[in-house]
Amino acid sequence: MIFLLLAEGVPCLWAVDFSVRAKPYMSFPSAKSAELFGIGGGADAVFDVDISSVLRNPFDLGYSISPEFGFGISSLNGAEGSPSFLSGGIGFSLFYYPLSRLNLRAGGSFGFYQSAFDGMNGRVTYSNAYWRFGGEAGFRFSPLFTLSAGGGFRQYTFRPGNPVYEGIYVGLTAQISFETGGGNNGVQVALRQSEPVFPVFSGLYQQNQIGVIRITNDEPAEIRNITVSFRAGNYTASEMICGTVARLGKHRTAEIPLYADFSRSILNFSDNGRIPGEIMIRYEFLGSTRTLNSTALVDVYSRNSFRWSDPSALAVFVSPAAPEVLDFSKYIVGFSRNYLKTALNRNMQFAVFLFEGLRAGNINRVPDIDTPFTELHRSPSRVDFIQFPFQTLAYRSGDLDDLGLLFAACLEAVGISTALIPLDDDFVVAFSLDIDEAAAKNFFEDMENLLVMDGEVWMPVAFSAFRDGFVNSWYAAAREINAVLAAGLDLNPVVLSDAWRLYSPAVLNTQEARIDKPPETDVARLAGISMARYIASEMGPKIQAALGDIRVYGGSEERYNRLGLLYVRSGMYGEAKAEYRRSAEMGSVAAMVNLGNLAVLENDFAAAEDWFGRALTADPGNRIAMRGLGRIALDRPE
Repeated sequence: MIFLLLAEGVPCLWAVDFSVRAKPYMSFPSAKSAELFGIGGGADAVFDVDISSVLRNPFDLGYSISPEFGFGISSLNGAEGSPSFLSGGIGFSLFYYPLSRLNLRAGGSFGFYQSAFDGMNGRVTYSNAYWRFGGEAGFRFSPLFTLSAGGGFRQYTFRPGNPVYEGIYVGLTAQISFETGGGNNGVQVALRQSEPVFPVFSGLYQQNQIGVIRITNDEPAEIRNITVSFRAGNYTASEMICGTVARLGKHRTAEIPLYADFSRSILNFSDNGRIPGEIMIRYEFLGSTRTLNSTALVDVYSRNSFRWSDPSALAVFVSPAAPEVLDFSKYIVGFSRNYLKTALNRNMQFAVFLFEGLRAGNINRVPDIDTPFTELHRSPSRVDFIQFPFQTLAYRSGDLDDLGLLFAACLEAVGISTALIPLDDDFVVAFSLDIDEAAAKNFFEDMENLLVMDGEVWMPVAFSAFRDGFVNSWYAAAREINAVLAAGLDLNPVVLSDAWRLYSPAVLNTQEARIDKPPETDVARLAGISMARYIASEMGPKIQAALGDIRVYGGSEERYNRLGLLYVRSGMYGEAKAEYRRSAEMGSVAAMVNLGNLAVLENDFAAAEDWFGRALTADPGNRIAMRGLGRIALDRPE
């Protein structure tokens, strides 16, 4: 037994408890003993050493070893005299409390006895081994006093297989317990965190644990129906139940994961710090309900802290509902509508204006010296510092990822789907053009400069080339992406709409950002340059190819109409009209409708009505021409 104590560890010995058990009983001989002996009685004195804290088990049973001493006496049938039995030995028992006040115990003992009685030749003594086993059920009046009733079987041996006396016994047991260190100190609570809380992931801590709450039962008895919950004042929206324990034995410990229902207030942490929280322990002790409130300090990172173990988690920083981002984006897109080219992709044109709007607002790329993107995003074990889009707007600067997140937030704020692509040395943002690959070939010379995901075409922009304008940033992103794909590596784009299903945007209630909007003229000038470069690089080759077809194969209504459409997409309306007229003169209904649409754009309703009328004369069922006439009726001033 000493070996068992040491094997479990000496530090547990301080929690060993003791009790004295007085066991008066009546005995009834059985088998051959009943021929010699009558009803007897006696008492045992048992000194229990509770070793439950040393010999742990998954069933929460109690264990005790117990030196015991006994005295018994019994009458002899048909003779005078009453033999007595003095005994001493060691016992072992198991005990359990299925209910708060009900104690069940089973065990046995063995040792040596000495018997004495007066025979015909004088007083006779004899000694040998004895053993007994039995069980009892008792009522626990208090942690220190239990009264039980029980019985069992006892044998005093003469030689193996030949007992002097054997029989059953029944009696009462009065148990008085003595507390050692740790008793009557209630429940002890300790919190262990492996890492501070990330405020931007506050919504995830309802299902993902912050740390571990260790509770130790130092009450003088087991506790039951334990509920552990956590709250932290204004930093939590409600008290969060972390876990329950049905039963916790005396001197036992249990570990409960710590969860929290954080409120937005946790996003006010602009630096690392601590939250004063409170752990509530509610439990039952011997039928009464008790509550313990324990103060716990929870370590918290700053709201800008982020670890690159899962790039999808960047989605928490992109909130299209952030007031500053909404205000900036709506302002830019609002006036950009006056400059849109109707035949070009709207998403691309809005993206150009937003990109150049950031440049016109004097927002600069400034590498973070302490936590550079190009280094930190490759080290998932390190904590990075990521700016919220409103901070980048306010500071007018940011690292690659800060600028990319701001641009993505602006796009999402105006309803354009966005994806994030962190590369080794660059941060790329791709936005959806809301068209398929076949439609994209009408607007772009080389599809290798675009991404196709799930049949949808996306346009990438690299923020290493942010200072060089939209088109250079686009081509830089295309080169980098193609290099990654050529190497057989995965891009793993983070589509924000998908990432938000797990990582909801962190919305801050803040007035920190003072955003000065760039003048419309500056934005329009930069966007105009980018659009002109796009047209020259993407539409120019298509126009030259169309002109080459006409030179080689001759003019036709289809070729002239196709050339006119390319001129419209390039913003060259005069040249487009000339080509449309050539096609219309050759009988092209499509060219007539296109001339009507151009006239509507120029508010020349008479010319528009004329061209739509010609189209209907040639093709009475042409629905586009019909809709054009209907639109004229609505838009023409009285």
